[in-house]
Amino acid sequence: MRAPFATTGSSRPRASSSPLALLLIALIAGTPALGGCKGHGPSGGDDASATTETTSGDDGPVTVEAIDAGADVEGATPRIAALDQVTPVFNMTAWPAKDPSKTSEERQGAQRLGYLRRGQVLAVKPNVVKKGNCVEGWYELVTGGFVCGKYVTTDLSAKELETAPHPPYTDRPLPYDYGLNLTNGAPLYRRRPLKKERSELEKGLAVGKTKKTDGGAPPKAPAGPDTPWYLKDHKGQRPQVTIEDIRTNEQGGLVVVRMVRGFYLALDKSLSTASGKFWRNTAGFLAPADHILVHKATTEFEGVKIGAEGEKRHLPLGWVVSPRAHRYRIEEGDPTRADEKNGKLKRGDPLDRFTIAQLTGKSVTIEGRGYFETDEGWWLRDIDAAVTRPGPAPKNLAPGEKWIDVNLSTQSLVAFEGDKPVYATIVSTGRHDDEDKSKDHRTVQGEFQIREKHIAATMEDDGASDGPYSIQDVPWIMYFEGGYALHGAFWHSRFGRERSHGCVNMTPYDAKNIFTWAGPDLPEGWHGVRATKENPGTRIVVHEDPKPASAAPADAPAPAKKSEKSEKPEKSDKGDKTARSERPSSSDKAPSKVD
Repeated sequence: MRAPFATTGSSRPRASSSPLALLLIALIAGTPALGGCKGHGPSGGDDASATTETTSGDDGPVTVEAIDAGADVEGATPRIAALDQVTPVFNMTAWPAKDPSKTSEERQGAQRLGYLRRGQVLAVKPNVVKKGNCVEGWYELVTGGFVCGKYVTTDLSAKELETAPHPPYTDRPLPYDYGLNLTNGAPLYRRRPLKKERSELEKGLAVGKTKKTDGGAPPKAPAGPDTPWYLKDHKGQRPQVTIEDIRTNEQGGLVVVRMVRGFYLALDKSLSTASGKFWRNTAGFLAPADHILVHKATTEFEGVKIGAEGEKRHLPLGWVVSPRAHRYRIEEGDPTRADEKNGKLKRGDPLDRFTIAQLTGKSVTIEGRGYFETDEGWWLRDIDAAVTRPGPAPKNLAPGEKWIDVNLSTQSLVAFEGDKPVYATIVSTGRHDDEDKSKDHRTVQGEFQIREKHIAATMEDDGASDGPYSIQDVPWIMYFEGGYALHGAFWHSRFGRERSHGCVNMTPYDAKNIFTWAGPDLPEGWHGVRATKENPGTRIVVHEDPKPASAAPADAPAPAKKSEKSEKPEKSDKGDKTARSERPSSSDKAPSKVD
């Protein structure tokens, strides 16, 4: 996936900002040091007291001022609100140098720690430090780190915050509500359109206010070289357009994107206006509600918190992933018959999908198929199940150190603290295709560390063989290698089977649990964090079995293969992998990812 609408610098909604994503790449990817600060910091008289202290520094005079938290609230802790969709947080009052070798020794240690999302309110320490590199002043967050006043305000009622998204939900599996775009060409508006504007801009769309013909479809414009892509007949297939094709500047920038059917938006709030009902997304743009189908969030199963109070289940575990699975009994067979030497099969009652079975570790092969024994005495057929089979721990593992095992052969994930498993679930990794490289999206193998975490970020790509996809604010992202990440996926439920374009998909419930547990730790109120020496990322081992899963006991460890990185950015289940999507990279350019 590629970071579609990446920007460097400010990402407040404006004519030049990116439409669907307003991505966070600039922050963590290491964009060039931003220029002089101007704009939205405290304005002096109202936000700062008259008490100042001036010293000298490499960036010119340094002035330390006490922040006025409000005369009507004695002893109140000062607070700031983030103004940019990506409001960067640094470890010191300096911008990271593009070339550390050409800067002062002190500035060489400057680095981005993470970022805040627009509208987020955080407490800051009492003083603001004004320097030549940020004339609005540097605010030190109570949670750690510094933000330049260019990106924040102490006026929590500022007009610029009126369209800021609500804080992500922390009491639900998903941080936001989501909506599926139903219509090729559905516009994403920068502001509320007038009725006349909307009538003109949505004319001819398959869903909306236009009248339909007797055949049930709206009239189509005659096909021709000037016919917009979204008014052409694509014969039921996804349009073969690029991200650049869907960008637009219609009506002087009123429409910023013409969405493809199947794109997902993160929804902030519903707005009823004189020109109709709209959904405002988390980037502040408006989508006509009659083109959007609101996603109904469901949790079909939950991973197992091994060792938790009251939890008796342990490894090995098996999940039923086939909708046509059954229990099996194995009776004594005829030892003279090759097909019955390991027993004779009897099919029993059907099993509900995502049933979790406690396995004993014993397995047999009958008639070419593997069967896993459960602690209830029945057997689970291998093609109906995904089972846990973690490989060896990483080398030099410290006592109690957290690490994650992802087994591509069994589509399972087990989280450990030292040699103790603490969480187990099933996943969907990248689809592989040995014959068609354009469809080969296998997940990279090897030993890695989580590089950065994002509560939510946009993933999209237009290089996949099945057309473009875009999912705004994919939840609970944990990047570990290039564009490969662990993350939640709400747009499909094929867990236990290969499904993605390279990323490791989990249910939102499981992804949130792993996100919260794994390092680097995300400070309260932040939207994203980058791993550092002081706040390291959790290690991840991605591997396959050396032999078919059915041929070994379900709890038998298998040695991990060496790293085998895929060159193909995979697309997500409609965007689940950030092959080139929104993952911030270590370069100054927009990174390429895999969902």
